Amino acid sequence: MAAKHLRRERFPSPSSDDDAPPPEQRIDKCPILVGKNVDLASFTFDAPSFHIEDYFVAMGWVSLVTLDEKVYPNIMKEFYKDLIFSPGSGITCLVLNKRLKITRDLIRSILHLEDCDLRIYSSKTIPHLEGYNPAEACSRVTGKHFEEARRLSSNQLTLPCRVLHNIISHIIVPRKGHLDEVNHFDVILLDSILVGRKLDFPYIMLHHMNTVHRGHRPMALPYGMILTKIFQHHQISFCDEVVFSVKPTDTIDIHTLRRMKIIKQDGQWVAQSKGFDDESSPSTLPFEGGEDMDEDAPPPSPPRPRSHRPSSSSSGFNEDHFNLLNGRIDSLTSTIDGLQHTANIIQTSVGGLQSSVDGLSSLHNTIEELRLTMGTLQQSVDGMASLLRALHSRLDAMVPHPPPLPET
Repeated sequence: MAAKHLRRERFPSPSSDDDAPPPEQRIDKCPILVGKNVDLASFTFDAPSFHIEDYFVAMGWVSLVTLDEKVYPNIMKEFYKDLIFSPGSGITCLVLNKRLKITRDLIRSILHLEDCDLRIYSSKTIPHLEGYNPAEACSRVTGKHFEEARRLSSNQLTLPCRVLHNIISHIIVPRKGHLDEVNHFDVILLDSILVGRKLDFPYIMLHHMNTVHRGHRPMALPYGMILTKIFQHHQISFCDEVVFSVKPTDTIDIHTLRRMKIIKQDGQWVAQSKGFDDESSPSTLPFEGGEDMDEDAPPPSPPRPRSHRPSSSSSGFNEDHFNLLNGRIDSLTSTIDGLQHTANIIQTSVGGLQSSVDGLSSLHNTIEELRLTMGTLQQSVDGMASLLRALHSRLDAMVPHPPPLPET
């Protein structure tokens, strides 16, 4: 069953469709999201209190979050350039002269996911979901009581939810940018994972790909590893294609906690510093409809501090900004990863050009060798011709000519 949308409050589009560049030009500028996977055993062994593996077993998403495949960026871009989305039938596209059709059933079969009737996706609206209360969801994911829904930062989430939000941002609804911001759809996903409300992932994936494709500005192209599985199903050839592989740092495991400033003290996992104060952080903003989950959108600006003399309470304000700075550093780390992937493409392309140059040089050397061989053969033929002429002259000298016939 698809969720109903109660409110249609939207931010105005940055430009009209007439002003938007064609997909071919825009997608050429889009970075590729190689994706990440999760080492569930690492969390089960080192952080069992987080119940990360239990959550994804309950959702039926274990095969999704543990997927490990190579990624082919050029084929991915060709896929997104020709993407045609139909809400009822899925996606069709032309890749390497093959027409592909991608449906929810196909994705479910390839990833070995359970069938699920609860279909929901939102990029700019707050959907109505039966049994879902936004304020209760905010309370659940933060461990604090809220009378009404609020915008949240990842630093306000409970520690397990911080890890889950990291997984959502890289695997379920992949994007780049300020991952310290928790949008309303993130809260729905987090709450669904916590309470075991099973959602149809193929529905989310198809709609998120369409959101990326029809965007007015370049957005990171998601689901690289899943698309590789789909290309394999359609027998797309990967010969001579640029390829990316998942790096050790692309695996979300116990080491990720340390990078997220979550450390172990006295046998308990704790945040390295306190989160945001509810009265001095963006969480005091209403949880409004129309929030755009575009990863390129800037994060909300922190409120200005009240005019007062420095006091002991000002340390909380500084600490909040320190946490916000940590979030920005995480975002910069994601950007650096994207630049590294771009550098890998350039390096691979240079290697291909070098191979071509080496091939041309080898061909030139072969032609030179053939030319020299032909010259040698010509000399041999000339020598044999001279020898035959000499033999003919000697035969003429040794054999007398017959006398002329008498005239009759």
